Amino acid sequence: MGAGQSADTSFGELYAALPDVGRAQVDALAEKADATLLQPHPAAPDPFPTVPVGVTMRLNHAVAQGALSTVPRLQRKHYEMIPKSVEEPAFFVNFFSHVTVIVNATAPNLLPPPEPEMWKGTDESHNSFEEVWVELGDDKKAAIAALAARDSDVLLGPSTASPPAFPPLPVGFEIFVDEGAAVSALRLVPGLQAKFYAMTSGSGAKKVSEKDFWVNFFTHATAAL
Repeated sequence: MGAGQSADTSFGELYAALPDVGRAQVDALAEKADATLLQPHPAAPDPFPTVPVGVTMRLNHAVAQGALSTVPRLQRKHYEMIPKSVEEPAFFVNFFSHVTVIVNATAPNLLPPPEPEMWKGTDESHNSFEEVWVELGDDKKAAIAALAARDSDVLLGPSTASPPAFPPLPVGFEIFVDEGAAVSALRLVPGLQAKFYAMTSGSGAKKVSEKDFWVNFFTHATAAL
């Protein structure tokens, strides 16, 4: 974990809300002789599923830091295992996959909903839409631009041919529509800015929320690719 990374309180709240049996199972993951964290739990959701262009998923490092400061001996387990047994990203993938299965078995009501309340964010590492757009041929660009045609209703719903925008993830991972990708799409796709304002600021059957607009656009753009 990076120096100075602040801890997120959400993991501590989750841990505190677990029944005793759940907390005991989480604590057992950090025992010195326990080898569970060498592998992810096979019943946990995939931490890195395929998602549409414009959507980012990643380990929430603040939640990971929160886990280290909350679970007894987990900081020590982290020190013991990295890098001798696993690399740091794998350590947290494995830990959170087991935590997710434990929570699901002992207090499933504590699992976060698939679609996060904070559905948009910023991915400073790259801009997935712009990176894809600059490599496209004219035919693919035209197919995506057709989504923004004035008389098209395709953006009223998501594409069923695309991976879902918000698949289930393990505890400790975050997923969001990248605002940078959305801004790039508005700038690069002819007619999309007008379509956005018409569909999100209008009224009646052809109005959608900002969230739904971007989920619909990015899933259809992904299917077009």
